[in-house]
Amino acid sequence: MCDQNTQQDLWKTYQSIAFHAPQAPDAAAFAILTAFNPRSQPLSDNENYLRNERLAKAMTQAGLRYWPMNGGAPDGSWFEPGFAVAIASSDAVALAKTWEQNAIYWVENDTLWLLPALMTDFTPQSLNVRFSSLLVAAKT
Repeated sequence: MCDQNTQQDLWKTYQSIAFHAPQAPDAAAFAILTAFNPRSQPLSDNENYLRNERLAKAMTQAGLRYWPMNGGAPDGSWFEPGFAVAIASSDAVALAKTWEQNAIYWVENDTLWLLPALMTDFTPQSLNVRFSSLLVAAKT
């Protein structure tokens, strides 16, 4: 587990984000999550992609609507594939915990929030930015 300084650094890093997707989600409220790099511990590309495939399968089996969405550094230097998911925020946090994610993003009324999952020392935080201003159309 990370020490408190590392957790603070991670939380701050999570606040600087951009999103790439082929289309905007067709939902008024949704979570953005991934199965990549559990607990922010890097895994191989192969393992990360397998984890995301298992997450997609689990969401399909649960009858959830979801869309591909990458999240990462605003300068494009780093990203993780993930999903925008039409799900209640509490269910999204529970799903993120299942996939060992520290935090997730929540979008409601075009406002972006950072919600803790495993990082229990933190509270939900509005990032005071419109989600639509951070969404870039992914190249196909």
